[in-house]
Amino acid sequence: MQNTSDQPSDLQTEDACLTTHVLDTSTGRPAGGMELKIYRIQGEKLDFLGEFITTAEGRLPRPLLSSSNATPGRYRIDFKTRNDFLGDVPVIFDIDDTLAHHHVPLIASPFGFSTYRGAPPHRPASGGSPSATLLGDIPTGQAPAPGSIGPGVTVHVIDIARGIGAGGLPVELIVPDGNTVSKMTTTEEGRTPEWLASPGSLVAGTYELLFDLSSFYEAAGLKPFFPLAIVRFCINDPTQHYHIPLLVTPWGYSCYRGS
Repeated sequence: MQNTSDQPSDLQTEDACLTTHVLDTSTGRPAGGMELKIYRIQGEKLDFLGEFITTAEGRLPRPLLSSSNATPGRYRIDFKTRNDFLGDVPVIFDIDDTLAHHHVPLIASPFGFSTYRGAPPHRPASGGSPSATLLGDIPTGQAPAPGSIGPGVTVHVIDIARGIGAGGLPVELIVPDGNTVSKMTTTEEGRTPEWLASPGSLVAGTYELLFDLSSFYEAAGLKPFFPLAIVRFCINDPTQHYHIPLLVTPWGYSCYRGS
């Protein structure tokens, strides 16, 4: 574990391949003292690469990865938020060019978070722009209405790069015992055709939503930076309705607890 109390920032390190910056929007201040763990994903296996703690500025004393120790592939950062609703926030992304600087901030609050690929001014990010049309097998059905009465889980996914519902995006819900209880594809509106967890089926515990951004964007010939959005949330009161909207682009995503 790294002691970050009086260390310099990682952002300007010449050979930085991966850096981060954590902000707490509930206080308007950097999230100092947050633990981070980084892994490389090898198929079904997670290779642990290191553990860090953010400085008072919400940064790290050195890059999570440098050009000398990074290899092309899929990575995951676990942000230990110690948040009663979100718990740990895992962020998964792909690195193709290890000589480029990949800056992945986290903006956290008690009931939501955002992440995106940042562009350090001295080494800006490169990549394509969203397609005008996204193709996919979009289901039909009556999505649960906003504010539906009754306990259950619903989502609403919006493609904010185009300002429309993200239709044709696969969504999976995993319940506290680790089992998948539903797999659905969003309608043209960006909702699921049915409740992901129906009224009366909830129990207390930690749930996980998996949004397959890779399938959604690759259907249009785009490779998103974040292939999978994982949203964990804690249900303490199973008698409530838990609505989790997700805002997506090929370069970032945001989520929060809706009403």
